[in-house]
Amino acid sequence: MRRFLTLVCLLCLAIPAGISISGCSRNPGENYCNGLGYGLKVTDVASIDLEPRTTGISLAFGQIYGQTYQVTTPTATTCKASLTTVKAYTWGTTNNQLVDISPAGNICAGTWNRNSGGGIADFTICSAPNPIPSTGNLPYASAYITAAASSVTSNPVQVFVHPQVTSVTLALSGTSTQQQCYSQGQLAQLDAEACYTGTNNQQQLLCAPASVTNASSPSLACSLPTVIVNGSPQTVPLSSIPSCSTAVGTLQYAVASGQVASINNITNQITAEQPGTTLITASVAGSGSSAGYFSTCPPQSIKLTLSNGNTSGTVALGTTQNLTTTITDTQGNPITGLLLNYQSTDPIDISVASAGAIAASYPGVASISAICQPSICNQAPISEIGTYGTGLSITSNPVTITTPGTASDYVWYASPGQSQYVVPVELLSGTVGSTVRLPYVPNSMVMDKLGTNLYLGSEDGLMIYSTATNSVSQQSTVAPGVVLAVSPDDQTVLVNDQVRGLFYVYSNGSSSSTTFGGLGAAAAWTPDSQTLYITDSAALNSLPQNIAAGITGHTDSLYVYNGNTGWTTFCTVYNASTCPNPFMGAQSLAITIPSVGAFFSGSSTTAHTWCPSGTVGNYSHMVFYPLGDSVPVQTDVLAATTDGQHILGAAIVGGGVTLDDIGVTIPTSVSTPSGNCPITTTGSGSSQVQTLSPLTIQNATPLQFPLNPSPGTGNVNATSINQLVASPESNLAFLTYQASSTNTNALLPYYVPGSGVSYLSLTGSAAISAPVAGAFSPDDKYFFVSTAGDNLIHYISIPASVTPSTPPTDTQQIAPNLPACTPVSSGGNDTGCTYTGSGSIVPATAIAVKPRPTT
Repeated sequence: MRRFLTLVCLLCLAIPAGISISGCSRNPGENYCNGLGYGLKVTDVASIDLEPRTTGISLAFGQIYGQTYQVTTPTATTCKASLTTVKAYTWGTTNNQLVDISPAGNICAGTWNRNSGGGIADFTICSAPNPIPSTGNLPYASAYITAAASSVTSNPVQVFVHPQVTSVTLALSGTSTQQQCYSQGQLAQLDAEACYTGTNNQQQLLCAPASVTNASSPSLACSLPTVIVNGSPQTVPLSSIPSCSTAVGTLQYAVASGQVASINNITNQITAEQPGTTLITASVAGSGSSAGYFSTCPPQSIKLTLSNGNTSGTVALGTTQNLTTTITDTQGNPITGLLLNYQSTDPIDISVASAGAIAASYPGVASISAICQPSICNQAPISEIGTYGTGLSITSNPVTITTPGTASDYVWYASPGQSQYVVPVELLSGTVGSTVRLPYVPNSMVMDKLGTNLYLGSEDGLMIYSTATNSVSQQSTVAPGVVLAVSPDDQTVLVNDQVRGLFYVYSNGSSSSTTFGGLGAAAAWTPDSQTLYITDSAALNSLPQNIAAGITGHTDSLYVYNGNTGWTTFCTVYNASTCPNPFMGAQSLAITIPSVGAFFSGSSTTAHTWCPSGTVGNYSHMVFYPLGDSVPVQTDVLAATTDGQHILGAAIVGGGVTLDDIGVTIPTSVSTPSGNCPITTTGSGSSQVQTLSPLTIQNATPLQFPLNPSPGTGNVNATSINQLVASPESNLAFLTYQASSTNTNALLPYYVPGSGVSYLSLTGSAAISAPVAGAFSPDDKYFFVSTAGDNLIHYISIPASVTPSTPPTDTQQIAPNLPACTPVSSGGNDTGCTYTGSGSIVPATAIAVKPRPTT
């Protein structure tokens, strides 16, 4: 029994021990990198990575890496590639007289202070190398640093030590070292020349790429260095100038506009993206510099077509059709993704989206074009406008779109200066609406291209009349004066306070305005709402109403505003060198289609176009919107046809009326002559000069038509010309005018290109003294004309083809019955009223038309 108990006790003690031993099987190799149980453990430091191992570190003499820059922290890893912690590193350098390094890892381009005393801490003062290093007689050299821990040493990192770089000049190499700009997607290698302050404080060349040092006619950013050899100054030969990667290390480049180009910061390759010129900056050793400019080639051709390849066609009502846009750059390569501004001359009826999709909302005719316009397209710094064609606008050919059908219209009639009312008419019902009394007597009325608002100016403030509610939606006393123009996008209104001599640029959305001084006779925006032309004429000072109001500040002036170039004013006094083409003043202007410029009325009819003239890079002496055409015909009023082929003018010459048809070829990027701004390049290398010339509009010999109606049919006894109104289809234009109140049997002249001038006898013409204002319906089916004498509106029906056998006809007349205002000078209370007649009803002198649904 005793033996049995002893056996049980032994088992109780033995079994747990056995279990314990078998549950912790030993494998010492798992803790070691070689798996054999000895050597480097898996938790030990196996390698140390010190960066930047590829580019190295660049330091100027006496500069501290860790003070100017972030301290480079080594990365320690195990043999399993896991990060591990190191308490402290030991730093090493191959030349501590050139590159010294503190225990904390701060690098000195020279030597650190040690044991300075006087309370000065060690490793706080970095002194430049002494003596200054010299490599090939140039002041630069390099050393290598390492970091060590646990008997492991990092990779070496090269430290470049050199004088402070004072400037960097860009040098490009790649697809073609001779090309002026790079096509989209092409690569170029960024390189540079660097200068430093050498002997006698002169800028001297420290380094340059082989493309410069091996060139037969090198373009040096600064002079070659001078060194003292055996007591005599000698110039370092160009062949001894090293590359900057050898002398100062890798430069860091940055691009100002990522839209134009992108940079790979590892390879320092630059890729051309979108057309334009952008600034490239370079930095090294904490010193930054504007290195130069990079240009992505601009469009040479922007071609618009419909899907069938035609440049004219129809788009059915309520449908959408996409334009085909083909763009080629100046190197003959295609461009994709270009940010174009598509514009329509009739956006309310036929609109075009940003991607070139045409949508037809109402019947009508429109000219569609696409413009590459800075700063959203082909941008360039203001000092570089014109470089290889960048910074300039380029337009496509126009595409004419017709949406067939008939639409009804809303029409509004007013008589600025003579009535305080507006009369709306809805053509679908045919009834004349109730007169709407305005807060003030208006002096002008302009509707935006979208038909959203009527803008009525007055000396008390701006009135905004909603076409949707037929009521005044907003008043603004911050912009009193005459409304000269409304941007097509309905965002900006130009108001001219002619008493104070101020222009107000009124922002519709914010109800605020900015001002600048001046008076204007007429103004117009381009269809894309990007450019505003304002013209004035000193002749307006002699008008009786201006004399009575004390307005004598009109001058022969032209102002042009563009979001990219700002405000431009033009000289008016001839000077052979500074003002060879003075602006002589104008009371009327017409924007070209496409909108490369504008024509201005006068004793000679002139055009100013968007290509600047002058030397590229000399911005302060560059002339923007210079003279692009001059036609020796007198015009008082102007109109441009939608097809872009005619500038129509009319004037009173020798007591009679003359109508002129100026046949024009508006330059576009796919037409002849080319629509690109003319650039002449002379010289090469650093002596290369690019000169910009005006874009010239070609015109045929003007066709002149004196207005001489046949006796017995009526008369055109005009005292002044009011309007030339061109039809949407460019096949007809009506002329309205002023005449003596005693005149009778007044005729309505109209012009058909290719056929000449004809005359329409209006119903009740015996009482009509003059047709004073008119407007076409957008579908080109009617011309609404207001007549003085009978104070009626005549609906002129327009046939599909106007010929002698199918002329326009006066089919209907309505009476808007605009009440006359009474001026203060005549005992009334209507401030701003200029009416001098005796009747209680006045004719409409302002007409606005907007299409409306027929259902």
